[in-house]
Amino acid sequence: MLPTLVLLASLAAGAPPPDLTLRRPELSPRALHQEDDYDEPQEDEEGRRHRHLLVSAWGGEAFARGGSGRASSFYGGEVAWAFSELDVGLAASWYRSLRDASRAWTPVLLTRVTQRFATRHGFEAAFSLGFGAGHPAGWIGWYQVALGIRVPLGPAFLGGEIAFEQYDIIRLGGGLGVAF
Repeated sequence: MLPTLVLLASLAAGAPPPDLTLRRPELSPRALHQEDDYDEPQEDEEGRRHRHLLVSAWGGEAFARGGSGRASSFYGGEVAWAFSELDVGLAASWYRSLRDASRAWTPVLLTRVTQRFATRHGFEAAFSLGFGAGHPAGWIGWYQVALGIRVPLGPAFLGGEIAFEQYDIIRLGGGLGVAF
């Protein structure tokens, strides 16, 4: 219908009719080669290969009641799948001597989503949200909001973060990880 209207409008205006045939654009040999590159590993603008699986180990101190209570140590690990700037992972941590805990070490399991931001100095800043459960005296809901930084060292990285968690905990942690 639209091509007929365009043809009638151009004839009424006294202009020659437009060429309405559909043509397939010609592709250069380079463009044809680029279409076949979808199986190759993705690389960033600096030629580094993107690694998708991140495995890291964490440890540090957790300060109860916003830093005004007693401190307890923690350790844990995380496995995450990395997209271009977002990580989605599972984290497990153990906290020593939390208040109201019925055991010496309190397990915490979280699903974490981390947004990474590249900085001008080659580091990555990170903002994480975690939701899951902890078991101080019984299973309860657990949350975590964290700010961190990562220093890439090839396939390995060093990390540090400050996290605000359930039980008014401020957690200062350091980690070492590797990307596959």
